[in-house]
Amino acid sequence: MVTPSHLDYLRILERWPAYAERFWWNDPARPDLGCFGSGYNSWGVQTNQKYLGAMAVLATHPELDEAAAGCSREAILDRALRALRYSLATHVSGDHHCSDGTRWGHTWISALGIERMMHGVEALEEHLTDLDLAGLRRMLISEADALLAMEVQGTKWARDGGNKPESNIWNGAILARVCRMYPDDARVPDWMEKAHRFLMNGISIAADALDEREVAGRPIREWHVGPNFFDHYALDHHGYLNVGYMVICLSNIAFLHFACATHGWAPPESLHHHAADLWGLLKRLLFADGRLLRIGGDSRQRYCYCQDYLIPALLYCAHYLDDAHATELEAGALDLIRQEQAASGDGSFHSRRLGRILEINPYYYTRLESDKAVVLSMGAHWRQRCRIAPTPAKVEYEDAVTGGWEEPEHGAVFHRSKRRMASWSWRAREAPQGLCLPPTSGHLAEWCENLGGRVRLLGEQGSR
Repeated sequence: MVTPSHLDYLRILERWPAYAERFWWNDPARPDLGCFGSGYNSWGVQTNQKYLGAMAVLATHPELDEAAAGCSREAILDRALRALRYSLATHVSGDHHCSDGTRWGHTWISALGIERMMHGVEALEEHLTDLDLAGLRRMLISEADALLAMEVQGTKWARDGGNKPESNIWNGAILARVCRMYPDDARVPDWMEKAHRFLMNGISIAADALDEREVAGRPIREWHVGPNFFDHYALDHHGYLNVGYMVICLSNIAFLHFACATHGWAPPESLHHHAADLWGLLKRLLFADGRLLRIGGDSRQRYCYCQDYLIPALLYCAHYLDDAHATELEAGALDLIRQEQAASGDGSFHSRRLGRILEINPYYYTRLESDKAVVLSMGAHWRQRCRIAPTPAKVEYEDAVTGGWEEPEHGAVFHRSKRRMASWSWRAREAPQGLCLPPTSGHLAEWCENLGGRVRLLGEQGSR
């Protein structure tokens, strides 16, 4: 088994800063601030936060190759610090504004970008000024206080309006993080109480409502608000059987898990709720080369976003769940990024394949670029600072994932053997969808109405 090292991640990531420079701009009103991408509220802010996470790890990694990066360590550090200061200043608790004139924060998703950048903030610790640290505390506490008033929700079906597994996890995680970072604050008991409530309703199922096992001082049933997953861990996120967001849920657990590991913090008891159960399904929905096996299709750009965040999820499953197969899959997922960067030829991850998106929507393009950059920085950072060496597997990966699975309520089924994976989903993104593929050939997978015929009348307007 080939185990990726922190240098494997670093060598791919360090080719990116020179390319990324074309999307950097200095704030004309504040020379101490700068930003990667649009700098707009919401995804623009999060794109910049992911950039700063990536650049922070590069700037502080002792084995950075400045020649390969096309930038000096000092220049990369400057970009990371000014991107962080932009994020702090433009928050609702700050003294500036985003490039669109608004301030970001206090939403259901504002914690996500913060969680994805915090390993970079950790890497920057010795370079942060007292003003930076005060701004960071102000922003994090402001977000934690806002979350005290946010409703925790859980519904199996997206159409019911409460399917919030991934946001419950990232909102619970940031609350727990703030408790560990600022234990002197009088609001810690309130923040931790709400953190447990969010986290226990991330990977939640209907059986939790009757579960008497105790977590964080209470029976699980008392924490339970509603199921966000079906009984056998199918997920109806964005209105279809969404394998990708199973990954996103585990990745958000990973961010706090590794923060606890590197800082020596005690993780909240609620952090890992049903994570092993979800991994038991997700592990079987991956091709041997690290590609997602999306039996319910996809609404996003292929081999981006959810595919990218498989890397932190796999690192978590190797480190916390002690699964050696996760390391094998990690090597494959990392190689997919390496190959795509090599195909682009300019240090970018997507300029060749997604060049058209770059032309018409750089706002979205920079978001996709920063996803791959930040997960590479997570791999470089965590593999350098943590011992990730799971117990060797007793069986081969394909032997471990054979067998069947079904979720009758969602209309989904699959069966996997060493020679063939077959599935059917009535509620796929472009329903219905079937797959019948060799499990070693993920590149053959087609999500769009595969095996599901459709009759269209002559003259009908297409939806795509």
